[in-house]
Amino acid sequence: MICLNDLINFKCNKREILTDFIILLSPYAPFISEEIWECLGNDNSITNAKWPVLNQNYIQEEFITYPISFNGKMRFTLNLSINLSKPDIEQAVIQHPKTVNYLNNQNIKKIIIIPNKIVNIVF
Repeated sequence: MICLNDLINFKCNKREILTDFIILLSPYAPFISEEIWECLGNDNSITNAKWPVLNQNYIQEEFITYPISFNGKMRFTLNLSINLSKPDIEQAVIQHPKTVNYLNNQNIKKIIIIPNKIVNIVF
């Protein structure tokens, strides 16, 4: 449903995208998929259609959204590069204006960084 809603919002009318979507939908909703497949002008059955091939370039992520927590309570999120090391993540979080605002000149006891998951600052 999410994919279909996004396609509707983008006003997608590319036949290649729609046919791949219908092929992927067919195991879950075979009857309606077959009807839509015929409406797209295909003569043979959707069960004989070739399964779409995955393009690895579309699933590569460059950024990740880190939830930033203070004493275990999430306060804001921060988009950072996925290639950053723990010290780089720590530096980016500490220098962020919202972090400075939440700390209010309090001493940081510990910074817990779980890569690609969460940052928690204990003070």
